[in-house]
Amino acid sequence: MTAEHICDLLKHRGMIDQAQADSILDEARSTGDSTVHILKNFGLIQHENDLYQVVAEELAAPFNDLRQFDPPKALLEMIPANLVRLHGALPVHLDELGLHVALIDPFNPQTLEDLRFATGKDLNLVIARPERIEELINDLYGAGTEELGDILSQIDGGDPNNPKDLENEANSAPIVRYVDLVLFQAIKERASDIHFEPFELEFKIRYRVDGSLLEIAPPPARLASTIISRIKVMANLNIAERRLPQDGRIMKTIAGRSVDMRVSTLPTIHGESVVLRVLDRQSANLDLSNLGMPKFIYDFITEVIVKPNGIFIVCGPTGSGKTTTLYAALIELGAGFHPEMTGRENIKLNGSILGLTKKEITDATDEIMRRDPNKSEIDAEAEFLTNQTQNEGLNL
Repeated sequence: MTAEHICDLLKHRGMIDQAQADSILDEARSTGDSTVHILKNFGLIQHENDLYQVVAEELAAPFNDLRQFDPPKALLEMIPANLVRLHGALPVHLDELGLHVALIDPFNPQTLEDLRFATGKDLNLVIARPERIEELINDLYGAGTEELGDILSQIDGGDPNNPKDLENEANSAPIVRYVDLVLFQAIKERASDIHFEPFELEFKIRYRVDGSLLEIAPPPARLASTIISRIKVMANLNIAERRLPQDGRIMKTIAGRSVDMRVSTLPTIHGESVVLRVLDRQSANLDLSNLGMPKFIYDFITEVIVKPNGIFIVCGPTGSGKTTTLYAALIELGAGFHPEMTGRENIKLNGSILGLTKKEITDATDEIMRRDPNKSEIDAEAEFLTNQTQNEGLNL
């Protein structure tokens, strides 16, 4: 339940105006404080339950404070533990209408659809405090996760030479649960990227955490094609194309957090290798003063970005924070008051909060320059830009 969602809801109901919404969002970005606490400090609500009552009314769902919640074991078993943690979903009660579920992020309609598909049950939304839901999930289901081996034993694996068979297997419940659990564990470990790598006799899955690759228990090599196909289905890629590289994107809510994953496939001698670049929009701090840079660098950047013309180039290896730094610089300038544009293959962080225009990088530079923007951001690997585009776009 993000600050943007809550502000949009309160504006829609006439409880705040645009100026108040901007103040709330600025406070949330600069302090990292919870939206509920900010609303209380601004005098807009008296108690945190007041906000969730409004959310319940807007979504036409009942509110439950879950204060005296003591569910039977049979109720808890209606949703597998890994799905509960993955989606931040807690079963509350069962009646003739179906299973009633409290979600950490009730604004994401895809969560209920995913759970309906995975469980085969009719589900109804219940509104509760996200902190209380998370607390009960940890208490009732434990902090651990379902054993990957238990799920792997249920996966048959499809014929790697039959695209239709692979697609059917990629959409089967066990493989969906397995890949979701792998992603959940990666996000829980705060991984920056996830590698699925086929070798001659094995198939490895590794997370990069703080620059180091950590390997999890490998699945059987025969399941490599099925696992890769599942990821390609999630990223809307062509599962039948295995000879050419492909790029895609997965947007998923994991434990109530909106996470974007950029997907890149690469053919190798032993099969397709896939890398998922994890971009957690809620953990991305887009305040320039809070990025942890030395004071003399911060002073230099703030001095450079306000100059009326010139090029500010940010260089560094993958994952070093180039995009975060550039977006934070645009926010520092005040994105709402400049005709700023960005040229990207795809917007990595939450570009929507900046009001930026997305353009394909191959033709963005020339088009952006024609529009004479006050500020523009060109963010891409150097080899992606042709010499012609570089010469035309950067010849200011």
